[in-house]
Amino acid sequence: MTKGDQGRDGVGHQWVGITANAGSGLGAGKRRVDRLVGELARRGLRARTAWTLAERADLVADSVRDPNCRCLVAAGGDGTVAALINERPSVPITVLPAGTENLFAGHFGLSRDPVRLAATIASGRRARIDLGVTGSRRFTLMAGIGFDADVVSRHHVTRIGRAGIARPTHRGAYVESVLRSSLQYRFPALSVTIADPGREETLVGTSVFLFNLPRYALGLPFAPAARGDDGWLDLVVFREAGPFQALHYLWMVVRGVHLHRPGVYHRRVRRAVVSAAEAVPVQLDGDPGGYVHGDGSRGWSVEVLPQAIDVLVPCA
Repeated sequence: MTKGDQGRDGVGHQWVGITANAGSGLGAGKRRVDRLVGELARRGLRARTAWTLAERADLVADSVRDPNCRCLVAAGGDGTVAALINERPSVPITVLPAGTENLFAGHFGLSRDPVRLAATIASGRRARIDLGVTGSRRFTLMAGIGFDADVVSRHHVTRIGRAGIARPTHRGAYVESVLRSSLQYRFPALSVTIADPGREETLVGTSVFLFNLPRYALGLPFAPAARGDDGWLDLVVFREAGPFQALHYLWMVVRGVHLHRPGVYHRRVRRAVVSAAEAVPVQLDGDPGGYVHGDGSRGWSVEVLPQAIDVLVPCA
């Protein structure tokens, strides 16, 4: 590449793939994407945008084959990030936050401002992070089993509706699902076996979380010491059952005292297996993730995938 071929930041003919969710941020996402495309062009970077599942798959496949792909951008919320990482990209990713929850972007200081994000894409640094994996599904933030996953599942059904098309959502839309889960969820017991080599321990509770990054919805610090680059998942188990007890646990989380209270277990694990006497819902990064097997014969296995992906983040 000659000097004359290079753009303003010396990135030359490199290109950026943008996987976008038109519904994120109640429509604001599309406007941000258009601005980002323009800002990238000012820095000599071509952009390709995918708005559909098929286009996203093609974009990721092209990024694997073409060494000129600088990165892939998830334009949306945490669900859009999760969808992108489950396409198994081999180039760095970054995020243009435009969703209801943007915990991943917030953790890395990624901005909603397309000008600032374009600067990060052009000259940011790479941060290599772990992922969680269960079966064929990967997650960046957390897995939850029990009450919170029941809320997520109910909200998802309401959001999809009879038409089968996901509608834009917001935090207030979860209120009905929380109330229904509080009245109807039965809080079955969950058995969690830590399955790390040379170390086996079984814990029993009614709500189970495995965190790769420290925060849950609304920025709640469920696992404040969790790091995304240490090769571990932070396991948090709440023992007692019932909606009022769940509310009490939530209050302890808000105050930052839950990990030191009786009835709350905290361990750092590389692999865990969860089982139950009946089917219990799972959520991964805020989306439905299936069920723990009801018969308890095989259990639901989750483990850390160390140093699995690079994220482009601001230099300072």
